[in-house]
Amino acid sequence: MEIIYKLVKVGKDEAMAHLKPKLNGYRKKWSQVRIGATAEPELRALQHHRDGWVRMVLLYEGLSPEIAADLERDLIDYARRCNFRTPIANAPNDLGGEGLSPKRRKNYVYLLLR
Repeated sequence: MEIIYKLVKVGKDEAMAHLKPKLNGYRKKWSQVRIGATAEPELRALQHHRDGWVRMVLLYEGLSPEIAADLERDLIDYARRCNFRTPIANAPNDLGGEGLSPKRRKNYVYLLLR
């Protein structure tokens, strides 16, 4: 799986204003999009590749798992509320955060594409 770094370099309070348009752009171009968060992008990409995802785009680097989890949840909530022709592929009860680690300084918010 291809991993692309398109990191938004702003503080957590400003991040959603930058992440929403990025998500919208990917939703226009890809048939399926899923939102996630992880402390180990390479390992998580391998796991998702087995499910047929072809690209992982890292959007934000949080310096704590709480920051990444909050942004992931906010982005999932935003994606579910907008009437977009491509719904996100996250399960209805998926609140995210399962790939995060308090032991690692860097925790990423990402998109999966196919």
